[in-house]
Amino acid sequence: MFALIALLATGFTGTANAAEKAALVRTHGYISPRFQAVFRPDARPIDQQRIGMSQTKAGLIFSGKVVPTWTFKVHFVVGADPIYALTSATPVDENNDGETDDIAGTYAPAVQNMVVESIVTYKPVDEFQLKIGRMRIPFTTQAQSANTALMFPERSGPNETFLSGSDMGALAQTTLFDGRIKGSTGVFNGTSTNVFESNRQGILFTGRIDLNPLGDFGFSETGKWSGPLLVGLGAGIIHNPYTAYDSAGYPTVSVKDTRTSLSARASFYGLYIVAEYLNREKLDSMSGRPTWGSGWYGQAGWHLPKGLEPMFRMGESSIEQSFDPQRTKWIDAGLNFYPAAKRAKRADQVKVTVHYLNENRIDEGEQAQGVSTQVQVSW
Repeated sequence: MFALIALLATGFTGTANAAEKAALVRTHGYISPRFQAVFRPDARPIDQQRIGMSQTKAGLIFSGKVVPTWTFKVHFVVGADPIYALTSATPVDENNDGETDDIAGTYAPAVQNMVVESIVTYKPVDEFQLKIGRMRIPFTTQAQSANTALMFPERSGPNETFLSGSDMGALAQTTLFDGRIKGSTGVFNGTSTNVFESNRQGILFTGRIDLNPLGDFGFSETGKWSGPLLVGLGAGIIHNPYTAYDSAGYPTVSVKDTRTSLSARASFYGLYIVAEYLNREKLDSMSGRPTWGSGWYGQAGWHLPKGLEPMFRMGESSIEQSFDPQRTKWIDAGLNFYPAAKRAKRADQVKVTVHYLNENRIDEGEQAQGVSTQVQVSW
């Protein structure tokens, strides 16, 4: 796996070092080992506590320019936690009666999708660009934040409930009035919406607008360590009509899945605050009855002298509110420490995070608490 990445790196850099350069390539990345202890007193005995190194990641990013209007970017992420894939299944006859009583499976560790982002960008003018490939859908503010620019080790629970991971598609973006207005619209496959029908066909349509009346406001959650007040307001929408098919290839149900988001954020001399509200409405042809869900979260962090940043976040999501509510509440708190803030090229090149998480699944009667420590080094 790492040999593959090394081979790609050699190929890219080899092109860049050629006598007649075909592309200008920049390589950067990050490593973020994490120690985590999670306790679930009401879960099964095997799941009641998990202690050890967990969710450790390494990212490698290649970005380059072929000609002034055409650029590319490839982002690999390799995690330390593999999934275990079924490699073979054997019927078991426990009492020799000629009938199958159980299935014995053989599993092997497998790496999840390594490619987080793989895009080609066409930018004929400063105000417009077109992206094609695999990328995050800019449905929320956090979906537009880079992995290394998050305040907490992971995105908020409500954000991941309504949209997670990256997707294949095309996205047109515009930036007007020196970044005061940013908009996007696109079409995607719809694989990041947490809809698990394996045999389905449809197209996901998305749109997003962000208004920054006081000036250009990027999506880094680490905030600006100095500078005037910045304010941002945003709204996003996803519309995903699709048809699900049975194992024989015949349609079973048609679904219209619509999700919306509203966001507000502000930054002022090291203080960063963001809040988002999420909503979902789904209508299927079988029941003819709409179902809906909602969620919200708010978080804040404040850069203090000596490279310290206390932070706090809370949020809630409620899925299937109209039929079988599944409510979950999250509370996060922690401290970021930037030991190289005055010596590194960027203040956040080395970040040490101590994080406390409380997750309460109200309707399931299950609660989890955990602490983690993560070191993130980026270059």
